[in-house]
Amino acid sequence: MTRKENPITTVNQYIHGDITKLVETGFGVTTNKKSNTEVPNGRNASGRNWKVRAQKRASSLVTSNPQNAKSKTWERKANEKKLRLAIKEKTDEMKEERRQAAIAKKERRLENQKRRMENEFKVASRSAQVLGKNVDMKLKAMSKKQLRQIKKTRINTKTGTVEYVGAYTK
Repeated sequence: MTRKENPITTVNQYIHGDITKLVETGFGVTTNKKSNTEVPNGRNASGRNWKVRAQKRASSLVTSNPQNAKSKTWERKANEKKLRLAIKEKTDEMKEERRQAAIAKKERRLENQKRRMENEFKVASRSAQVLGKNVDMKLKAMSKKQLRQIKKTRINTKTGTVEYVGAYTK
């Protein structure tokens, strides 16, 4: 904020006499500007000459600019509310689209996993050998490598398909 032209020359100069009469005469200083429009502040009581004092109350200021108006018109408020609601509706719509896309992606992933498991089960069941009566004797006779090759069937709870898993997996 720029300081107004102040006829006081020294920092803490004391003004003698009636200040209202001094204002009318312009302190004996001649300037190019109208002297009656500028009211000098005089000396601050605290001695802080750099403090800028308000010339008018904020409530008494005339606001010709509509942005500085004290209150908005009803039409403007209604328009802003419409705009806010439209923006909210659009953002909600976009959120819903993203949610639906995520759900579709998850379903597609589960379907692919189910199809992969079914295909794997079909391929494995073609070459699988079912152990019959003498399972315990056969298992005892097998080597470690052969035992590692043994698979058992299990139903996947997520996809609901039958799958082959290792004999010792949980």
